[in-house]
Amino acid sequence: MLKAVRKPKKPMIKRQRVQPPAESQLLKRIMLMALCLITGLCSSGVLLAGSTFSYNVSVEGALEREVRGLLLAVSATVALSEKPVASLNLLWKRVNQDIPRLLQALRSHGFYSASVTPEINADKLPAHVVFRIDPGPPYLLTAANIQIAGEDSDQIKLPEARDIGLKLGEPALSKSILDAENKIVPWLRKKGYPFAIIGPTKIIVDHAGRTVSVTFHVQSGLKAKFGRAEIRGLESVKEAFVRRKIKWQQGDQFNDELLKKTRDHLAGAGLFANVQVKTGERLDEIGELPVIIEIKERKHHTVKAGGSYRTDEGIGSKISWEHRNFFGSGEQLSLSGIVSETYLGVEEKFRKLEFLRPDQALLFSFSQMKERQDAYIGRGFTSMMEIERWLSKEMELGVGLAFSFSQTDQLGEIESFRLIYLPARFDWDTSDNILDPEHGGRLNLQLAPYYDTYDENLGFVKGYFAYRRYAQISERPFLTLAARGTLGVISGNSRDGIPADKRFYAGGGGSIRGYSYQSVGPLSEGEPIGGRSLLGLSWELRTKVSDDLGLVIFLDGGSAFEEKVPTGDEKIRWGTGLGFRYFTRVGPLRLDIGVPLNRRKDIDDPVQVYVSLGQAF
Repeated sequence: MLKAVRKPKKPMIKRQRVQPPAESQLLKRIMLMALCLITGLCSSGVLLAGSTFSYNVSVEGALEREVRGLLLAVSATVALSEKPVASLNLLWKRVNQDIPRLLQALRSHGFYSASVTPEINADKLPAHVVFRIDPGPPYLLTAANIQIAGEDSDQIKLPEARDIGLKLGEPALSKSILDAENKIVPWLRKKGYPFAIIGPTKIIVDHAGRTVSVTFHVQSGLKAKFGRAEIRGLESVKEAFVRRKIKWQQGDQFNDELLKKTRDHLAGAGLFANVQVKTGERLDEIGELPVIIEIKERKHHTVKAGGSYRTDEGIGSKISWEHRNFFGSGEQLSLSGIVSETYLGVEEKFRKLEFLRPDQALLFSFSQMKERQDAYIGRGFTSMMEIERWLSKEMELGVGLAFSFSQTDQLGEIESFRLIYLPARFDWDTSDNILDPEHGGRLNLQLAPYYDTYDENLGFVKGYFAYRRYAQISERPFLTLAARGTLGVISGNSRDGIPADKRFYAGGGGSIRGYSYQSVGPLSEGEPIGGRSLLGLSWELRTKVSDDLGLVIFLDGGSAFEEKVPTGDEKIRWGTGLGFRYFTRVGPLRLDIGVPLNRRKDIDDPVQVYVSLGQAF
């Protein structure tokens, strides 16, 4: 049923069966060359002995785009098209050698009665090679069976065709059959058969009925239960910590999926450079399968340092130290300090993993700061306890209890506050990179009721919403579109009754570029005083000029507002500019130059510059 027909056109040059004498042959060549020079035939594409054939290739026929692309991909004639051949016969040889490849590619898409007819048009150079394809009707997959041999094989529940990705009544695709074959052993390994192996797969093609049936042959091997896990390679991490992350109990039915989950859970603890979970080669004397967990611990101490520069805030630096295994069970202790021309702060954090349940942590934090902003001068400290819970790999929920003391000086009025509050947050992060995301999004929700222990009339609720979205819109040229929206609301008190350091402010490198830090919003005598609500919008178009360099065009807008809901009287201010990125191993080094589009006289500078590590958002 599979056929290939060669229909070459009449050759341009006829070859003589009887070779003339050499002197006569040479004379003819000289005369022919002279004729070419006189008549210009050499430039018209007439081929002389010793010339080469350049050519191009096309595939014609009623084919889907995917099938056409596969044929072009497997064709050696296409792959070698930039290497001319020395003669028409050699080109025909190359073309004919392609026919089995093309037929095999067509069969992989269910076209078992396809034909390939090659043609070469050599009237002029480059020659044109055409593969004319008649795919015929696709053969349908009508049956998929699994024949299993082994202990209690008659009691093993086998997967249905749909369970391994096969759809009966649809074209018999080789990839689908191969993928299904690769799913059978993992299926059995999840059902308690660690030694299952796949045998030869039998495919029957019925040309009369234009159908295909497939039979998979499997050896199940012995059924097994989990034995006791042996843990190797531990140094400072306690064995009990590792055992709590094992997803099975000794004596449970074997399930290969639990091995993978255990490995991923241990690798995600941040304590190990390498984790391998392996099974024994045979069952032990009580019919259990030994498991060996081999671990290589990573260094548990990390020191980090970074710097930044902003026109409005000056030079800043941050240094931090972290220990990720303080008591031997993954406890995390971190100390960090931030110094800039406007801010001085230190923070300590201690996080206890697996607090009461595996997906939960207990966090204690203490921070102390002094700041001298245009909006206010402040000092204070905050102590907080928070319970964190991971709802999934992307989702995290936090609820806590905190106390903060602050003293602020705004417009010459000094106030002190002693606040108890209940912070709650929800984070959902589907982005693909912390410092340089190209896909996904990040959602952050925060809500906290505040109550002053010294002033029963001071109480308010503060809410904050931020969402960032990243999408690669083009590969060539490489373009990523990033967008951010922020919204903040404070209710329960007047703007002046809320501590200055708890109000909303806008402007600066992390908000509206082109304007000074905290300067966009309500002003008093030219100085920012903050507001009870916040709105922010940002867009960036990011591109890569090379592997190391990138450019960014950005537009930021927003403001802080006196009322808890913007009334429309306050103006939204916009800033725009150009950014440069230098991509390093740790992340992109960022340089943004922003200008205000709604510049205020004697308030806004014409240009703001921002330098830091990582994208702006």
